[in-house]
Amino acid sequence: MRIFLRQYVVGCLLVFIVSCQPKVLPLSTEAKPEMKSLTSLFSALEARKSAIRDVKAFVRTKISGKNLNQSFRQTLIVQGDEAMRVDTYSLFRQVLGVLIYEGGKTLMYDPRENRVISGEAVWESMHRVFGTYIDFGDYISVFSGGIPHLSHLQTKVAKWNSDQTVLQIETINQKTGERVDIGIDAYTLLPKSLLLIRGTREIYRIYWDDYKKIDELDFAHKVVIEIKPKNQSIVVSYSDVMINQGISLDAFELAFGLMN
Repeated sequence: MRIFLRQYVVGCLLVFIVSCQPKVLPLSTEAKPEMKSLTSLFSALEARKSAIRDVKAFVRTKISGKNLNQSFRQTLIVQGDEAMRVDTYSLFRQVLGVLIYEGGKTLMYDPRENRVISGEAVWESMHRVFGTYIDFGDYISVFSGGIPHLSHLQTKVAKWNSDQTVLQIETINQKTGERVDIGIDAYTLLPKSLLLIRGTREIYRIYWDDYKKIDELDFAHKVVIEIKPKNQSIVVSYSDVMINQGISLDAFELAFGLMN
């Protein structure tokens, strides 16, 4: 009995001593990314934009803001920075409107009146259908995962975020003088965010998320646009994405009869 008691006391002491030892955390084996030059970072963005020539997809778009909360089913066709088509459907697959941006101009087909609208009337019809209006000339690159007006941007400085997972690149649009801050993934060099500042005012923020492989190319299946002056948010979720399938120019033309 005495021997058993001695063994029990010794065992308790060992457990106490071991439990009081400082715990050694395992060392991370993942190497931190290296800071690349501004030239190589910008080249990576240009190469990615050139790699995605056109996109076809089904999308669900949610638009929210003050007294605004709408969701739409749409088909989306984008060809570089040149052309874009958005067909919007009701829950019963009825066409609510067709928007086409091509050659710097925006047209909208209004099925309610069976006519094509152009000029300032487009903004009125867009506001009636969507509750807001979007200038596709500013955002067209966003929907294919590219940086808007990339050729006009001049890089100034790049720095890490707090945990060295995102490279933040500050640029200036040489054409407009606007400041454009771009966030890219430090490991994959894929775009993650963009902030546009005009003067001292924040105009919009863009986020790319949910990257998935499409024909060996990483493509963001979720795009968020936050428009500061309007206090609005546009969330576009993609499905059935096809890249670089070749798009005929006919896709961006409305029926001749409607144009007349």
